[in-house]
Amino acid sequence: MTLRLPADAGDWADAWRVHINDREAFADAAAEFEATFLFEIQPDDHYDGDPIRFRVVLADGTCTDTAVADGDDDYDFAVRGPYDAWTDLLSGDLDVSESVMDGTFDVAGNTMTLLRRQDAVSEMVAAAQSIDTAFEH
Repeated sequence: MTLRLPADAGDWADAWRVHINDREAFADAAAEFEATFLFEIQPDDHYDGDPIRFRVVLADGTCTDTAVADGDDDYDFAVRGPYDAWTDLLSGDLDVSESVMDGTFDVAGNTMTLLRRQDAVSEMVAAAQSIDTAFEH
């Protein structure tokens, strides 16, 4: 079933948790890692709506919760970027590490921890890319 962003954001978040937990490589990469992430899709020239925020909670190799977040919920790490960049990332046209390094995405949180856990972040992104997604804008 194709999920549309932003209209199906809640269902998309639920699917993301399932896809993350289906990845054995994620479980290995996120072992002994506890963190809450905020992923924010920001308005740009293609999308002029409200920011879309996803909260992703990890605990020892498992994604325990994903949800659409209201405002800036508490988080350990945040990844923010324009809608157009998210469509490219989720379509597989952008590499998450390169996009963070070149400033396409803004990252908040302890960068040393993120660098050590880069494989876990890459697996979360790969899980998001595996969701059948249609972009509305």
